[in-house]
Amino acid sequence: MPENTSRVTAAVKRPFLNSRMTLSYTEWPNHGAPLVILIHGSRDHSRSWDAMAEALRPKYHVIAPDLRGHGDSGWSQDGRYDFAAYLSDLAALAQELGLGAERRAALIGHSLGAHIALRFSAVYPDKVRQVVAVEAVGALPAIEERRLGRMIEKRIGDWLEERHAASLTPPRQFASIDEAEDRMRARHRFLSATQAHHLTRHGLKRVGEANWQWKHDPYLAVWPFPDITPDEARTLWRHISCPALLLYGERSWPSGVPADLLRAIPHVREVRLADSGHWPQHDAFDACRAAIEEFLAE
Repeated sequence: MPENTSRVTAAVKRPFLNSRMTLSYTEWPNHGAPLVILIHGSRDHSRSWDAMAEALRPKYHVIAPDLRGHGDSGWSQDGRYDFAAYLSDLAALAQELGLGAERRAALIGHSLGAHIALRFSAVYPDKVRQVVAVEAVGALPAIEERRLGRMIEKRIGDWLEERHAASLTPPRQFASIDEAEDRMRARHRFLSATQAHHLTRHGLKRVGEANWQWKHDPYLAVWPFPDITPDEARTLWRHISCPALLLYGERSWPSGVPADLLRAIPHVREVRLADSGHWPQHDAFDACRAAIEEFLAE
């Protein structure tokens, strides 16, 4: 993210509904231009895309939803944050935007958002003209090993206990924005001070008269129980008919997912970005933007 994020003024917040849940998206209008939908990752928010949206807005109409439980969207009353739920929300947004054969969108997703974008592209090929998956990886190696290294009955029991513990854990609070910003920089060491401030400012909400807490639902700390098998995921990816671009930071964590995606998606290519961790859209903004703009222009 470039250092001028404080000058972003074009973003407009808009609500939409999926069944009984009120959700939110941020819009950078350019009516009549091709539509681009930016989908953020876990425990992030739509304003994380400000710099990318501003770069794309001269040529594209840009939309960035807040996923359920994130940003200004509602929290799931039953703590449901699985792919089926996210896809249902994105399908509701697609209907809100009038997507179909006459109006298709390019999807750009990061991390969790990348996997949502890939699945949506497979299920609704008539609504997607291109898809960009930024850091479509699996869980951190330690988490993946812990999840897959247990018998199914143990995994289910542990998952239920983690959900129960999350329901009893109060959201973490901060005495100031600076304290939350320090936390952000400690977890994402590639961020500049300006980037960390921007992401933190838009990711917090006021609690009482003195404290702050993250907007996202604490339930998001619990990984959703796997909904489909790896083989089923690969089958799904094979149904992506639009051109696909995979973007990865060379200093992110190791994962076998990129190789699986390259083998499964019919029309796909991969770009690796140097000096970037898990957030290439921040860590290597110029290179990430250039790769996306070149791909979208094709």
